[in-house]
Amino acid sequence: MDSVLYKPRNEWLQIQLRRYRDALALSGSMVIVLSVWDIIKLFISFFLGENTISEIIESIMAQGAYEVAGAGHEKVMRALLWAGFMVVILIFSLVIFLFHYYIGMSAFRTGRQTVKKDKRFYLTLTVFCVVVSAVLIILNSISFMTSTDSSANVDIAFFIMEVTAFINYIFILYAAGKIKKLEKAGA
Repeated sequence: MDSVLYKPRNEWLQIQLRRYRDALALSGSMVIVLSVWDIIKLFISFFLGENTISEIIESIMAQGAYEVAGAGHEKVMRALLWAGFMVVILIFSLVIFLFHYYIGMSAFRTGRQTVKKDKRFYLTLTVFCVVVSAVLIILNSISFMTSTDSSANVDIAFFIMEVTAFINYIFILYAAGKIKKLEKAGA
């Protein structure tokens, strides 16, 4: 009887590849979840921030940029301004979500090996997100030190979520780099 050499299916390289691919897929999913936070943050800043939509509309109306014939027209103008602002905010929210959705789904599909064509553009967008997150973390830290207002709880929540997003983006880049390195080593 010929001796058959048993070769385990789970070699070290395969185990590491699975580990980093799972991490990449999980981090991609997290990007999509955190995009919801970015949208919530946008709405918080416009409705509870320093310059709310109401204040912006009041300043536009007070400047007299719109000739108002009567009180009825003023209400219509306010309603139109509100509707315009809301449409712009909703479109901007959709763009934010789709941006993060592209990064997240690309990372997820790469991690799960279901991507049809090897696309690396999402990594470029992830680097952009790392830079933006780093800048926001720095600005938020400076805001902590110089702030005297009572919105510290909101600022802390913004800071924690931004640090979480930053770490997640870094881990996407790290996992993608490790996968590429391991695939080269296995080839």
